[in-house]
Amino acid sequence: MPQPVRSCPGDLPAVAVATAARTALWTVALLALWCVLPAAAGWSVTTVASDSMAPRLRTGDVVAAVPIDGADAVPGQVLLVDDPDHADRLRLHRLVRTGDEGLRLRGDANAADDSSPVSPAAVHGTGVLRVPAVGLPGVWLRQGAVAPILLLVAAASVISVLARADRDVRQGLPCRRCGAPRWETDAPSVGMPTRASGTVRFAAGALVVATVAAVGATSDAAFSATTGSAATASTDTFPCFGGPLLDDPVLAWGFSEPRGGDVRDESGHGHLGRSASGPVRNDAPCDGDPSMSLDAPDARVQSTVVGPAPSTFSVEAWFRTESAGGRIVGYSSSTSAASPYKDRHLYVGADGTLHFGVQGSNDFRFALGGRSVVTDGEWHHAVGTFRPGSTELWLDGELQGRRTDARALKAYNGSWRVGRESLASWAGEPTDYTLRGDVDTVRVYDTALDAAAVAAHHAAGR
Repeated sequence: MPQPVRSCPGDLPAVAVATAARTALWTVALLALWCVLPAAAGWSVTTVASDSMAPRLRTGDVVAAVPIDGADAVPGQVLLVDDPDHADRLRLHRLVRTGDEGLRLRGDANAADDSSPVSPAAVHGTGVLRVPAVGLPGVWLRQGAVAPILLLVAAASVISVLARADRDVRQGLPCRRCGAPRWETDAPSVGMPTRASGTVRFAAGALVVATVAAVGATSDAAFSATTGSAATASTDTFPCFGGPLLDDPVLAWGFSEPRGGDVRDESGHGHLGRSASGPVRNDAPCDGDPSMSLDAPDARVQSTVVGPAPSTFSVEAWFRTESAGGRIVGYSSSTSAASPYKDRHLYVGADGTLHFGVQGSNDFRFALGGRSVVTDGEWHHAVGTFRPGSTELWLDGELQGRRTDARALKAYNGSWRVGRESLASWAGEPTDYTLRGDVDTVRVYDTALDAAAVAAHHAAGR
């Protein structure tokens, strides 16, 4: 058995560079293969050709859509359909509503619904998996963009060469600088058996085959809608699709990032969520819809964007709990567990009902309570809205109460928070200020949602 003797001074950099290059090749190759596997399972695979679904989807992203019956589609789902305006194209937009005329879709970044309705029979499936940027070569080919294609080919060639930088080390050849042998053997010639060159060729071949297959499967996918003022936020993670983005929220937390970490703001307004005191994401496959667990004492997630508390707004969340008490979401003036100022919040009271509270400019606390107990362990949809002269609380699409005596709210700087906050002296004050349960699909709007919008959001689900 050959035994190592010594290494040359340049071995370590060569091995490091070659390992990094092979890792890059394999990463891209496996991502490309991952785009092909859903097609083998009968799913539709398409390449995004515009930013009309930004920030969730960007040009060059590859999306896999699981087949569904168009008649079963519900508002909020991202649907892959035959483009009603171009016979040879596909469209990947979100379902806004259904009606006698068919399905009405809209791109998240577009200012208006698509001009033409879609027949339920034209639905190929609903998007459940996104692989970022892998389809860019196909987009460039269709656009005739020569420069980026040549740059990609050049980069791939350089990486392939670098992947063989440690060939002499792996084969046990004598050092080219000092002539010292790297391996001690009984054979008259030196040479360690190696499969690395074959590995590089296989990875490169897999990359080419998978990329060609992905491009071929998605070459006719396109958007016909005009892109509006798209948000600029993006992500380098591979989340499932979160809940619907209806009515242009200014904060949207779906808690769909895999393996924890900071919470992305899917609205594109930069409200990154930072966790404190141990909230735990309920990781799940796409069809399991991940959520955030706040069972730990003082568990909370708070936006990093600090600013004036809004004077007109709506706050929305899905939640489930079996314990009476705890704040779901609201505005807080600090990042501590008990802020000096806090209001504009949804919470569960000591009696197990939902509450919504705002604090007036005169420091009076205006609150509304729900009509039914919500501590049944089932998911519930909660919405609180405020505009001068109108404070409303909604539960599962039904109005729970309205008051007209709050005209102006207390002004202070703070940020939105999900989870623990002091509820001292608020109506229905519970003994535990931490919601012992799960929260999902948190949304904040800079308008007061009306009854039709609340009903649509509830129907769209989380």
